[in-house]
This record gives sequence, C-alpha cells and structure tokens, in this order.
Amino acid sequence: MYHGQRGKQKRKARKGGGTLHPVKRFIGRTEKGFDFLGYQIHPDRKLCPSATSLHRLTERARRLYEQGASIKRLRQYVTRWHRWLLGGLDELVTTKGGVTRYWVYVLKHLHISGATVRT
Repeated sequence: MYHGQRGKQKRKARKGGGTLHPVKRFIGRTEKGFDFLGYQIHPDRKLCPSATSLHRLTERARRLYEQGASIKRLRQYVTRWHRWLLGGLDELVTTKGGVTRYWVYVLKHLHISGATVRT
C-alpha cells in the first residue's frame, strides 16, 4: 500500500464506505513480507509457498491417504501441487529442493515411513 493511502482506507471504513475484515487485512509496511494467493511475498527474495498453502497441501494429502490412496497417488498429488506452485512464475518462485522437498515434507507430516523419496 502506498504511503498516504493507509489513512484514506481507515477513514473510508469509518464513514461506512466499506469495512475492513478483522483477519484478512494488512495495512502497514511490507518489509517483513506478507502472504498473498498462496505465496509468501518478501522484498528481495523469491516467492515461496505460504504457511497456509503448505498446511492445505498436507491436509489434502492426509485426506487422500486416509481414503486409501497409494504412495504413487500421493506423489502425483504433490507433483501437481508443485506445478501449481511454479504456475508460470518459474523465474520468481524458489525452486530450492524441487518437488522432492515438498514430498519429504508431506511424508514427515503424515508420519509415513518406508516410502521412497524418489518414485
């Protein structure tokens, strides 16, 4: 948000011209970064998935696993999620660890042992 707009937004909300959601708002400086559309946006860094995005990944993978999905199907899900993460933003999104990084993350959070990291 540009300097000077913060006060305008607050005045507009007070006058009844709109309301600010108590949780889904951020009015202030962005030096510490912020979440937007599933990405953590931080000045001078590449985009990375937000904590909410990673939480949703593990929850959906958990649901799949509980419904009897195979390890191969889970790996497919994580691979497709990783494609979404990159989604045309290849140069802007961190690729550190690739899809394997998120596959290991899901395996650890679901407490699945014995699955191969590379399938």
